[in-house]
Amino acid sequence: MSQLTHYALLFFLSMAPAILGGSTLYIEQKIYIVLIGWLLMLMCSGIYRSFFGKIITFIISALWALNLSISLFFHREHDIAFSSSIAETFINTNGSETVGMLSYNKYYVLFYLCAFAIYYFLIHKTARVSDLKTAKKSVIAFVMLIAIIPIYKNLALRNDEKSKLLAEYTLLNTPFYNAAALVRTFHENRQIRKIADQKVEYQYNKSNDNTEVYILILGESVRRDHLGIYGYQYDTTPNLMKEKSNLILFNRVYSPAPVTILSVPISLSNIGLEQLQDKSHYADNIVSLANHAGFKTYWLSNQGEGNQKTSVISVIANMAQNKKWNEFIGYDEELLPYLDQALNEPSTQKKLIILHTYGSHEPACNRFPNQYLKKFTQEDDDNCYDSSIAYTDKLINDIIERVKDKPASILYFADHALQRLDKNREVRYHHGVNTPRKEAYDIPLFIWYSPLSIKPIINDDAVNKPYSTVNNYWLLSSWLGIEHNSPQKCHSPLNECYQPKSPITVIDGNKNLLNYDLLSSEEQEPQ
Repeated sequence: MSQLTHYALLFFLSMAPAILGGSTLYIEQKIYIVLIGWLLMLMCSGIYRSFFGKIITFIISALWALNLSISLFFHREHDIAFSSSIAETFINTNGSETVGMLSYNKYYVLFYLCAFAIYYFLIHKTARVSDLKTAKKSVIAFVMLIAIIPIYKNLALRNDEKSKLLAEYTLLNTPFYNAAALVRTFHENRQIRKIADQKVEYQYNKSNDNTEVYILILGESVRRDHLGIYGYQYDTTPNLMKEKSNLILFNRVYSPAPVTILSVPISLSNIGLEQLQDKSHYADNIVSLANHAGFKTYWLSNQGEGNQKTSVISVIANMAQNKKWNEFIGYDEELLPYLDQALNEPSTQKKLIILHTYGSHEPACNRFPNQYLKKFTQEDDDNCYDSSIAYTDKLINDIIERVKDKPASILYFADHALQRLDKNREVRYHHGVNTPRKEAYDIPLFIWYSPLSIKPIINDDAVNKPYSTVNNYWLLSSWLGIEHNSPQKCHSPLNECYQPKSPITVIDGNKNLLNYDLLSSEEQEPQ
């Protein structure tokens, strides 16, 4: 093939990232991506003959293929672009969770290897007809294009472009545009580190209730409609059914977000969905409040040591006076010895013990020992998921057995739910990151009281009204016997003045505000 033919092939290959970027990229960005990608290929082909050139080509090929694979995966599986929220989730993901996700998506690993091979091989072939002169011209043109980007950013008319960091904006105009999300995430992580230094002024009164031990269980990826106690056709919660007289069961509860990295900190903090850009609001959370109110606080996590990395969840967790993470994600029952230590520790203070479980996170069959797998239906994925619910029911019962003879209370809610059907209407439990359905937000929430603890009396109207866990700060405060001197206390359904907000507002995985009532359900085709 002639030199011109090789260069034309490189140009056509440079179009792939722009095409897979989809509608999330503006037309001028796509032009830049193609031009910069082509110039990089020409540069690599010109220097490939040297050992240093082969190393540079290998690195660029690997990054190019990775960007392409990420775009393809999130477009095909979730119809979404890679974002800072997703990047934060991956940064705080441990190895075993990553392996579990890859096992579900092994074809994308194969795609990555093929994309890398094609890119590297084409440059290898082009190097035979290229020269150092071409490389020099490519570098000059590349530098000129990159130098123009800051000027263009300052002239940008779109507000979303002006608000971006320079490095973030620059990367968005290259074939490595997904790395822009990492830049934004690292920038936000610097803000997150400052949360613990924020001073919060509290004004509240404490009630004289007799409860001494409060256990807050954070569930993971649990759909309300798969719990037998909520009317599910299969008996996935036999133990909770026996405790029904000791429960306050809330019937219309919605998570604020469909992913853990967003939903957990929102559900534990005094923050609105319109305030998420200001990380300082997370300083006022249920752990810092309990510390201030004189509780002895514990955070026991089965989310793995990787969850101790820089995230809002880890900042809140580290505010607890006592904390323990499993080294690796195991079964949730592995938290029970840590719970026993916390319960048996002598103290004159009331205790708030938070258990962060791994619940029903996909792949659900990895969340419990094999002997707990039950056959509810003919669908393997349904059996795995429902068995994980039954395993959580057993876990909660094991906890109840430990505190039933104490003045104690247990509050359980899930961080978010999962969608059961993928875009092909096939059974595959997954997070509703983009274009989420209602089921991605429909979660269980209930409170158990021991016979020695005074169970509050609330009317049926309160438990049947819609409630979003974005208001959990106020519900958890009421549960702990802390009454704020603020009209916002009426956001708690445990207060007589409770009135639900309307409409219920949620966010997707990119923090876009959505009206829950306008979302489609699994009984409908996605809008």
